[in-house]
Amino acid sequence: MEERLWVSARYLARKNNMDYTVPCATVVRDFIRAGTRNMVRENRASEQDFEVADANLGRLVEAMVKAAPQMANTRPNVPGPVLIREAAFVKAKGLCPLWPFC
Repeated sequence: MEERLWVSARYLARKNNMDYTVPCATVVRDFIRAGTRNMVRENRASEQDFEVADANLGRLVEAMVKAAPQMANTRPNVPGPVLIREAAFVKAKGLCPLWPFC
């Protein structure tokens, strides 16, 4: 479940020609890990529950994508995706509460 959500988070970023910095990826993975633990603890790990979690994670990632250009490490003169930094995660987390993550 955790890995499926991480794949979804990376897909949504890459769909927008973005990727996560290493520290931001760690924060997002930890966020996902905490959410999946909440799902297990609440005994809510059905496919329907997963779809709700995936949709809520998608909302968070979309907010990060919107915030990223103002906070991005664009690496001038280096081709490749815009890198999403931790500040975009912090700003997007303002959407909480988003079950099962926060």
